[in-house]
Amino acid sequence: MSGTDACPVDVTVLLQREDGRVLLVPRPGPLAPPTGVLRHGEPVTARALSEVRRQTGVGVDPGDLEFCHLVHRRTAGGRGRLAVVFTAQRWTGRPRPATVWADPARPPAARTPRTAALLAEFTAGALLSLQGWTVADGGEA
Repeated sequence: MSGTDACPVDVTVLLQREDGRVLLVPRPGPLAPPTGVLRHGEPVTARALSEVRRQTGVGVDPGDLEFCHLVHRRTAGGRGRLAVVFTAQRWTGRPRPATVWADPARPPAARTPRTAALLAEFTAGALLSLQGWTVADGGEA
């Protein structure tokens, strides 16, 4: 597979409190869960831990990451992109003050559309979601 055929992979972590709320971080623009792009030769768990630390200020033990969802979306340019989503219910430290604890069933208005779609699938317990694919592609209508 050449570099032009590669499917970029985003790695997302939903830190989840006992009350079910998940942590969203401010980005330039709307709120979203901690997310980063997987680098060549890097395990998804390493990217997940790194992005959580960098974006929230908390540390997560690798054993506390649990796979919860896979997103395969089609970009505006028609290319595929994957997102591997983990949850963590234990961490050390306190999240930065600018973070927001949100009810995943009722995400705040100041969130990205992809965040809203991800939280809806997460709330429904889905393991896979397809976004932007047509029925002819083998995806959703």
